[in-house]
Amino acid sequence: MHKRRIRRSPGEMAFDGFNVLFMILLCVIMIYPFWYVMILAFNTGADAQYGGIYVWPRVFTLENFVYVFKYQTLRSAAVVTVARCLVSSVFGVSICMMTAFSLSKTRLPGRRAIIIFFMIPMFIGGTVVSNYIVMAKLKLINNFLVFVLPGAFSYFTAVVMRSFIDNQPIELQESALMDGANNYQIFFRIIVPLAKATIAAFLFFAVVGNWLDVTTNVLYITKKQLYTLQYVMMNVIKSTEARSIIDTSSTQMAKQIQTIQDMAYQPPTPQVIKMAIMAVVTFPLLFIYPFFQKYFVKGMLTGAVKA
Repeated sequence: MHKRRIRRSPGEMAFDGFNVLFMILLCVIMIYPFWYVMILAFNTGADAQYGGIYVWPRVFTLENFVYVFKYQTLRSAAVVTVARCLVSSVFGVSICMMTAFSLSKTRLPGRRAIIIFFMIPMFIGGTVVSNYIVMAKLKLINNFLVFVLPGAFSYFTAVVMRSFIDNQPIELQESALMDGANNYQIFFRIIVPLAKATIAAFLFFAVVGNWLDVTTNVLYITKKQLYTLQYVMMNVIKSTEARSIIDTSSTQMAKQIQTIQDMAYQPPTPQVIKMAIMAVVTFPLLFIYPFFQKYFVKGMLTGAVKA
């Protein structure tokens, strides 16, 4: 049997059509910058100098990425960045989760004073000079722990996690206590398994924050062995921009390069090098996101602060 369709007015159909077109346009506006970076990263530098590349690489090549991965600094920076994301994210979320569990205990001595103490840094922060002095006193300058310790605790994250714990039936913990479980067993065997969605959501937020952070490297790191991908990309972009000004000012050189590019090897231009590095540094997050997407809504709603 045919299903009866609900009749819709012309105004409703026009409104839905406008919404579809608007969302398509919005997606194109948001996605195209990433696509433009990719097509230039896979195009030869000599050909990219002529412009006019908007939809697809005109002269496809993988040489740009081969050239980029030859940078010894970039390879070491990738190791440092991945290690930082793993260690800092896991350590920070673990600290916040344990803090939330402790603050959920209404009988905790000095609970209100502890909460106020944690809230103060949210409204009063130190200056660049004072923070640098603190890091120097703690001997964290040019130390890998500067990526881990200063940003390990977030009161906002702890508040959301505490709200999630408060929303769980207190009978779960009481029955575990009656069975002889201590607070450590309750935390690891009851609270953590129930909070998987919330933990996964904040883990992804922490990974993104650590991956994109460049300020820490600028202020506290001078050793090349501790450079991160974002800092290396920033340095490469600055150096390539200066070279691009020289290259674009000589239009005759571009014609000569096009003439002899089949006769001799031409290294990638600063423009395509910059795009290749941006792709290498930025796009891994886009591949990680789908694995954590299902946890976002569930994790943030179950840990939402009650009104």
